Order: sequence, then C-alpha cells, then structure tokens
Amino acid sequence: MKKLNNCGFFIKIKSTNLKEIVALSNKILLFLKESKSLFKGPVNIPKKKTIFNILKSPHKDKDSRDQFGYCIYKKIFIIKKIYKCFFIKMLKTFSISSDIEIEITN
Repeated sequence: MKKLNNCGFFIKIKSTNLKEIVALSNKILLFLKESKSLFKGPVNIPKKKTIFNILKSPHKDKDSRDQFGYCIYKKIFIIKKIYKCFFIKMLKTFSISSDIEIEITN
C-alpha cells in the first residue's frame, strides 16, 4: 500500500533581503490560516553567506584587499491540502519585489 505523501506541494522563498521574506511569509501564513488548509511552516533554512575578496592593486601590495559579501535567506512552506491553482492565483495578487524568488514544487 502506497503512502499519500505526494498529495501536497512545497513553496520555497529565497532572497537577500530578510525583511521582504518575513513580510511575504506573514502574508502567506495569514492566507493559509484563513483558507483553513493543512500546512507546516514557515520553516527557516540556515542562511548561506558568500564572501569574496578583491585585490586593490593588481601589481603590488598583495595584502591590500577589499572584502564583500551577501547572505541568502530561505523559508519553506509545506502545504498538504489546498488547490494549487487557487494558491498560485493568490500569489499573483501580492506585491512581490524582483529580489524574491518563489519556487513551487511537488
């Protein structure tokens, strides 16, 4: 007998701006509570920090460098019971900045 674990879907939100992710996840959370759907989340995934070095002078002073970096924040919702097309229509009504990536998978 097969388990029915594949009846839901995942929503992964990814951005470099933590405030925008928190605001969007609060909107999604409020919508899911109002629609009385079965879900888990938001689940925080550890941030990914990227740091890179740039030499100030290409010819001498190899010890003189600048460091730049950024963090990528992620949150996941696990939705068990809701119509996927209904949820996608709801996401289109939100004002989402260009910095946020939303991935919906089965």
